[in-house]
Amino acid sequence: MRNVLRTSCAVIYKDNNIVGLITDRDMTKRVIADGVSVDQPIEDVMTASPHIIKPDDLVLHAASLMMQYNIRNLPVVKDNKVIGLLTTTHLVQNHRMQAIFLIDKIKYAGSTSVLASFTPERQAIFEALVEGKVAPETIGKVMTMIMDAYNRRLIQIAIDKLGPPPCEFSWIVAGSHARNEAHMLSDQDNAIVLADSATDNDKIYFKHLANLVTHGLDSCHYSLCSGNYMASTPKWCQTVSIWKAYYKKWVANPEYECLLNISVFLEIRTIYGNADYETELRNELHSNIKNNREFLSSLVKDAVNTNPPLGIFNKLVLEKSGENKKTLDVKKYAINLIIDLARIYGLAVECDLSATDERFKAANEKGVLSDDSFKNILGAYKFILSFRFNHQLVALKQGEEPNNNINPDHFGSFERKHLKDAFRIIADLQEAAKVRFGSR
Repeated sequence: MRNVLRTSCAVIYKDNNIVGLITDRDMTKRVIADGVSVDQPIEDVMTASPHIIKPDDLVLHAASLMMQYNIRNLPVVKDNKVIGLLTTTHLVQNHRMQAIFLIDKIKYAGSTSVLASFTPERQAIFEALVEGKVAPETIGKVMTMIMDAYNRRLIQIAIDKLGPPPCEFSWIVAGSHARNEAHMLSDQDNAIVLADSATDNDKIYFKHLANLVTHGLDSCHYSLCSGNYMASTPKWCQTVSIWKAYYKKWVANPEYECLLNISVFLEIRTIYGNADYETELRNELHSNIKNNREFLSSLVKDAVNTNPPLGIFNKLVLEKSGENKKTLDVKKYAINLIIDLARIYGLAVECDLSATDERFKAANEKGVLSDDSFKNILGAYKFILSFRFNHQLVALKQGEEPNNNINPDHFGSFERKHLKDAFRIIADLQEAAKVRFGSR
């Protein structure tokens, strides 16, 4: 007797591409209830262009999609083949994760003050992830999904207050948020991309929307960007054409201010609205870089201006003055340097992904980054991130404000040795980048 696979959902293919999804609930609601003839083609009643997930996606990502789009079934797809189906029942039965329920609470919060009250829960999730020794890249993804949920809910609250948007737009995030690398210290970097049809009156609407959202995020302890890289700044609330002109100017004339601007907006990700604008801007970026290969040289020159904090005789170089005197700034002198190198290698191979590890992986697969260098820099990056997260965990547990400045008296010989190894790996990759992408 053959085993029969029973399922409440079917995936529809056309020309070897997934084009739709049909469930037993769809058949009840769209066929039987509406009296649709069973002789009609399935494409008339199916859910077109369904959301899908990959086998290695986080459970939290799947849960977030289900809650955001109110869907009950997610096909698991590998190499364009459906290898499984994830349902809401699976999640409820097998994954009672605190972060999933926080995202659901955020989605239905009725006001900014209610959203702000969830901050202790967000901190508790971060602490649990670090204490559970979860991989740092996974911690970043979880904290990013929570930050995404805050953004989307605040945008919707603003729209409910102001009325429907007068034209199409995209709310994009940048920096660590765009890279899916958010953490408890993440501030906000965001912008609005408007349809080219946007009028001056339309821009007034989006100015109000941006102010409501950015100040709402600030009240939820996602602090305002000190450099004003926010949608509430008029310069960062512009039409698609103006954004394209920005990218063209930044790549063609990479002086200090342009490098600063593009270092923020080299990573962008759509949170709400028309995601096609993000694709247009990324294509514009790659096109301009192709026409000006000196741009990568400028990025390299800027990236190697700062050295890892390792001095002669293999000693750690500490801050010499200020309130953080005699501490090690692992963000400025390690994490940021790795992120800069990942940008360079990612752009060199036209990688559309923003995450630091994904950019290095793309460069490795294209033969631009050797296997040894790839493994070493990724290992160094993960170790330093874990080191920083544990430092921040201690501060949070003690009721102190977390930071990136670590007193070397507070860690042992094991951490000291591995930090020095990581700093040498960063310095080696800086030298390799200078050789490969330096002045041409």
